[in-house]
Amino acid sequence: MILLNLDFTQYLGLNRKIMKTLICTATSLELSGIFPSISSSEIETAGNGFEKGGISFLVTGIGVLNSYASMVQFHRNTPVDRILQIGIAGAYTGARDEVKVLGTPVIIKKEIVADLGAEDSDSFLSLNDMELGDMEYYESKNLTIFDDLFGNPLKALPVVTGATVNTATGKEATGILRAEKYGVEVESMEGAGALKFGEDYSIPVLQIRSISNIATTRNKDSWDIIGAIKSLRNLCGNII
Repeated sequence: MILLNLDFTQYLGLNRKIMKTLICTATSLELSGIFPSISSSEIETAGNGFEKGGISFLVTGIGVLNSYASMVQFHRNTPVDRILQIGIAGAYTGARDEVKVLGTPVIIKKEIVADLGAEDSDSFLSLNDMELGDMEYYESKNLTIFDDLFGNPLKALPVVTGATVNTATGKEATGILRAEKYGVEVESMEGAGALKFGEDYSIPVLQIRSISNIATTRNKDSWDIIGAIKSLRNLCGNII
């Protein structure tokens, strides 16, 4: 078998050529900031997807439904072997110190939809609390299949569990409740959609997000979206 005669570096190069890769962001701001070589005309078509350098790119739109539906539609038209979902996230105040540093990229290996349930005065009831279903975490698998895109830097990133929400945290109490109830360190608005897609279609999904803010009382002056995107650009510098 030919593969047996390849060293590891050659294998990774071959893997990149034969694997059909899709890279997704929620917004065009993230896509253009992380991959500056992508042109403005390509960005304009990113809602439907485009190919550059042997890799497909897609802007899914914001939210868990857009994330899932866009990936399904793209995959049906252009089947893929693996997906990288990349963007920004907020870190909860109870997260590990290394996760709360703004501009820190993290791997989100597990996700749960953290605002699916009902309010009950000052508390929040999950489906499990109301005996309507179990708390369901979606998990990434086979992440080593992405090694050819990043190499060793990927191994140094913190691995976290994330909350996917339709309403971003804007109060300290909300952030504390979500973190403690679900055992999560970060939040985004799309992650669970991507990881559920991966489970449903048996496609490896790697979710990497850089911390742009602390998910507590809303204070935009303390955010660093530009710094978070820059750290992702540095991480992804060798992809295209």
